[in-house]
Amino acid sequence: MSLNEVTLRERVRAALAPRLAEMGLTQADVGDGMSLTQSGVLDSFALMELIGGLEQALGVELDFEAIEPERITTVKGLASAFAQALAA
Repeated sequence: MSLNEVTLRERVRAALAPRLAEMGLTQADVGDGMSLTQSGVLDSFALMELIGGLEQALGVELDFEAIEPERITTVKGLASAFAQALAA
């Protein structure tokens, strides 16, 4: 699957859409570098659910041992991690 980071950022935001709607937010309200956990958009369990759903949808698994935990708490970081996993 050939997805670039911009497309992957859109996929991450789309996956966040139901949670954002519950909070009265839109996808546009979530900046690329905004921490999804520190902002309260997701707790750690919801973050893992998001990652699991994206892994299933994209047909790839992230190697958590090779990723800094802070890196996968932003849209940009998640997209980058998935881009790297897809390229491997």
